[in-house]
Amino acid sequence: MAGSMNMRRNPQRLAWTVLLISLFACVSIAVLVPLALYRFVNNSTVPASITLEVQQGTALVNRPESSDPIGVTTALNSLTEGTSIQADENVQALLTIRSPQDNAILQTVQIYGNTKLDIDQAQAPRFPISALPQRLSLKVDGGRVRVTLAGSTERPVQSVVVTPQANTDLTEGSYAFEVTNDETQVTVREGQAKVGAQGTVLVLNPPQRTVVKLGNRPAGVLSPERNLVVNGSFRLPLAATWEVYNDLQNPNERLGEVQVTTSGVQRTALIERFGTYHAETGIRQLIARDVRDIRSLKLHFVVTIFAQDVPVCGQAGSECPLMLRLDYKDTNGTDRSFLQGFYSVPDPDGVNPDYNTTSGSRNQHLRVPLNFAYTYDSGDLMQTLAPSQITAITFYASGHTYRASVAEIELLGEQ
Repeated sequence: MAGSMNMRRNPQRLAWTVLLISLFACVSIAVLVPLALYRFVNNSTVPASITLEVQQGTALVNRPESSDPIGVTTALNSLTEGTSIQADENVQALLTIRSPQDNAILQTVQIYGNTKLDIDQAQAPRFPISALPQRLSLKVDGGRVRVTLAGSTERPVQSVVVTPQANTDLTEGSYAFEVTNDETQVTVREGQAKVGAQGTVLVLNPPQRTVVKLGNRPAGVLSPERNLVVNGSFRLPLAATWEVYNDLQNPNERLGEVQVTTSGVQRTALIERFGTYHAETGIRQLIARDVRDIRSLKLHFVVTIFAQDVPVCGQAGSECPLMLRLDYKDTNGTDRSFLQGFYSVPDPDGVNPDYNTTSGSRNQHLRVPLNFAYTYDSGDLMQTLAPSQITAITFYASGHTYRASVAEIELLGEQ
């Protein structure tokens, strides 16, 4: 009561009080509103676009909004965070994560058989002025995956792969993960991986690898699998490491072409030709490597067939839209070749053979869907072929008109 009377008797004091309160309110609004707006703009996110393409078999997909998994044999779009993917023994699938802004590929995950993978996080900032990176997080409970992370000039991508034994942060590059109940094995093909477990972080560069046992720290940098193929990722100029060749039945027809192109996050060698007479176009690399000191030898590459004009691989099984030939010497020093053909168009009459009848190799050709990136992984060639030397490796297309590509060529030897 006395204070109110004092205020009325002292209007100047009242005016200053009102002025200070108003000033404080204005300053608070001027600071807090932009701060709240900045936090909203900076932290607001939108989900990335996620697609699953099943290349072989049936994958089981469990969406977070459903308690029952669905079987997927082709493609499934609009996957969300919280989705689980289960690949049984004969399944092969490709998970692609794209930016919600420009649809650019951020990450691809090649999923092999007996693998369980969860999509924990796939987010990008909603507004271009946000300072946050695009965030991706995958959980692999078991199995084998190959993760390829794209670079981004517009905004960095923060990617982590979580397994029961370790958390691995990735930069732009390509990585292989093998996960069991007891251990995680991480191999860097390209890029850099930070493998963290039990308070220890181990930095891996290509072509290094490590193993993390359950409840233990990373086992250090281990001897890598050595890739006997040079420039199998086509990051270097093609002519510096590969010989491009053509063999034409009719010399008046146009030559086939081999070009290095970019498909998603991969660089691929695209082999193509349009013609009437038989032709062969390919790339060859001499290796000349004694492998008698190598414990295991495995072949890995990715093939995509876009066009093919003869069913299966022609009348003699020799005109595949893509063929691998691995030349080697056996333990007796005899020259031999391992052939593996790929095709997409079947023979409706069932006449054309599914192996190359013009060679001593009766290895069955593999049928792959058109326009699908199919990953080929051999068994241990030291067991199946028993080579003493690898002479050369060749990828070629044969027929009249063909268009196919090959990527990620690796001939991995472990000593």
